[in-house]
Amino acid sequence: MRILVLTLAILALVAGPALASQCPSLIKQVNDAVGTKTDAASTKAKSLAAEAQKLHADGKHADSVAKAEEAAKSINLALKKK
Repeated sequence: MRILVLTLAILALVAGPALASQCPSLIKQVNDAVGTKTDAASTKAKSLAAEAQKLHADGKHADSVAKAEEAAKSINLALKKK
């Protein structure tokens, strides 16, 4: 049981920084794809990207990545991940 808890703790420590560095890249891809478009899908993507940025700033990197993926999906964008 101890080994399992220790393994999960180590995994969490390793995965956190990896997700943290990925968030800005994903958000930038969405924002670049939207540019200055004002259609409904682009407006939704901009809003979701802003939410992803806030989540990233709050240290909620997994949630930030999920929100960036949702933003990309709303404009049919395939994100390039590290």
